[in-house]
Formats: sequence, C-alpha cells, structure tokens
Amino acid sequence: MSLLERMDRLVYATRIDRLIFMKSEPRSYRWTPLLVIAALVAGYGIMANAGRAIPDYFVGWFFFYGAFLAAGFLRALGPRFTATATGPLDERELMVKSQAHAIAGIVLGVVMMLGCFYMAAAGAPFLWHPQGPLDWINLGFGVQAVSLLLPTWIASWIESPREADAED
Repeated sequence: MSLLERMDRLVYATRIDRLIFMKSEPRSYRWTPLLVIAALVAGYGIMANAGRAIPDYFVGWFFFYGAFLAAGFLRALGPRFTATATGPLDERELMVKSQAHAIAGIVLGVVMMLGCFYMAAAGAPFLWHPQGPLDWINLGFGVQAVSLLLPTWIASWIESPREADAED
C-alpha cells in the first residue's frame, strides 16, 4: 500500500471527507455563533490586557483563535451558502443566503463605522484603544471571524426548519 493510499484511508477513517466534500446535511446554529462571538471578545480582551504576563496572553490566545477556528467550522457546517457535489443551491437557499449576507453587511458596516468614531475619540481618558501591532492584527482577525459567523447566525434564524417533502 502506497503512502497516498494510506493517507486516503486516513481521511475516510477520520471522517474529514464529510467536511472536505460537504457530505453532511446543513444545520441551523441559532445560539452557537453567539457563544463563539463571546469567546472571541473574551479572548481578545484577555490578550489585550495581558501586558507582559505570558500565561494570561496564551489563555486569551487559546480562546480567541479557538473561536476563530470554530467560526470557520460553523460556516462550513451551517446553512448552505455554496453549491456542493450533491447539487446547486435551490431558490430558497439562494434567498436565505442573499438576505443573510445583506443583513450581515449592514450590521458590520454600522459597527465598523461606530468603531471608527470610537477610535477617533479613544485618546480621551478612560477609553481603551489597541496599543501595539499585535492588538491591531488580532482585531483584524476578530473582524474576519465575525464576518464569517454573522451570515451563518442570521441565516440560521431566517431559515425555516426543513420539512420532509411529500414525495420522499
């Protein structure tokens, strides 16, 4: 047995093929994205306030980047936004996708606009702003994770539960 055959068998043995080939049934995640966003915020806050305390920074790093990975998995396993090997998106899925992305774009745009106004006023006493380059980089990754999660969360609430067809 060659190395490629062993690697192929490993993919099927670990069931990663379901994620790679999108074989799993899409799910609605109504509250899980909120928990992931809370872990993102908590992890970022811990990392930003850790200062020179290395153990605190790594606890925050674990929460933040664990939530970042969870955001990617929720996006892949949540409501369908892309066509898969099993078939293209139907009209209902296209409608849910367009509504979820439109609402998420509006929400992200408003939050980013308010963030810009806040950063302009962050020089005032008792207002926090990112200090070093790592804080800004982590903030960018946080925005990216939220932009992955928000359409999934919104689509999970918009989408009605799947009903079995009479023909099935």
